[in-house]
Amino acid sequence: MRSDNRLAIIIFVVLVVVLVGVPVVTHQVREAMAPRLLEVRIITATDRDPVFRDGPRHVPAASRVQIAAALRVGRAGRSGRWMAPVRTLELGGTPIQHIQSDVWPDRNRAVRVFWFTVESSNVGGDLTTANAGQRLRYRTFLASEMGRSLRAAAYPQAHNEDQFEGIVAPPPGSGTIRLYARAEVYDPDRESVPLEAATTAAAEHALDPDYPAVYRSVHIAGGIDDVVGELFNLPGFEPEAAAGASPNDVTVPAFGLTFTDMVQRRLVTSSGTFAAVAATGAPTLEPGGLTRLGAVRMSAGVLRGPGRPLRWGTDVKPGDLLHGAGLWLVLVADDGNGVLDIGDTATWCWRSPPTVGTLRDGLPAEGAFQLARHVS
Repeated sequence: MRSDNRLAIIIFVVLVVVLVGVPVVTHQVREAMAPRLLEVRIITATDRDPVFRDGPRHVPAASRVQIAAALRVGRAGRSGRWMAPVRTLELGGTPIQHIQSDVWPDRNRAVRVFWFTVESSNVGGDLTTANAGQRLRYRTFLASEMGRSLRAAAYPQAHNEDQFEGIVAPPPGSGTIRLYARAEVYDPDRESVPLEAATTAAAEHALDPDYPAVYRSVHIAGGIDDVVGELFNLPGFEPEAAAGASPNDVTVPAFGLTFTDMVQRRLVTSSGTFAAVAATGAPTLEPGGLTRLGAVRMSAGVLRGPGRPLRWGTDVKPGDLLHGAGLWLVLVADDGNGVLDIGDTATWCWRSPPTVGTLRDGLPAEGAFQLARHVS
């Protein structure tokens, strides 16, 4: 082979290597140096406390809640920096210097968030030692109303309510919602294929005290503790123990927590614990904490004390309790006629999530009840 032909071949091979190899190497280097999704955390803020923080948040009545995701983004050999679409950020109680952005820091990639609520698979009934682990199993529900951005487009709805009918909606701005998020980095030209992903704590950790959650109080009426609002959206179960055992212990084998501990963690409630929280802010009523106001019977839709109807403002007032046969109702308001009757408003929980409705909805057609009032 002539030397000039050999030289031409060598030059051609070198050009091919350069033209093919350099872009490949450049791509590999760029990929190696590209930002990586290392972690995602759910953060919340309110209009009264605008600092976005991770972990659970107890929200006063009538406060507006905002929800967002914070991402830890790193490059090769670096621990990474946090980015979030918020002005102020605290994680683990520490203020964080972060990148304020909702755009992934690589123009060839984008980021999206799939938001979920974490709710009980079952919403009510009876709870025993044998069935507590299965009936109080929390799982994720896709919350499409929250959008796909780092800042949630809307406050989430309760999604396990599809399992039952006839339950009046909880008061607006009330209830407990646990949250889960999956962040994905993807190529905008191939949106269906995530390149990287990170998630927050799974539903199996919902019992953890620091699980991402929003607990919202609500003002129902004077005489009713606002913190009872945190019990709305929770499943309502009546603990049923075997003979000689305490109903408070039915959840211990499955969860290592008593029933009242579970109520305090805002995982479940019952008729009695709901009434106790409404009256005192705590899930138990201390002995001597109630003043007995006498027996009550229903006649022609009117609830009567000894020989006469009970009048609002003198005999009964908001926050008073009606109880009997295991059922507790918390009186809220008169319907306008001045006497206690089935048209008046009450709030209660009975083998289903707490609700606000009329005594017509909450009371059995017949039966005797006791009227009581909490003594502070």
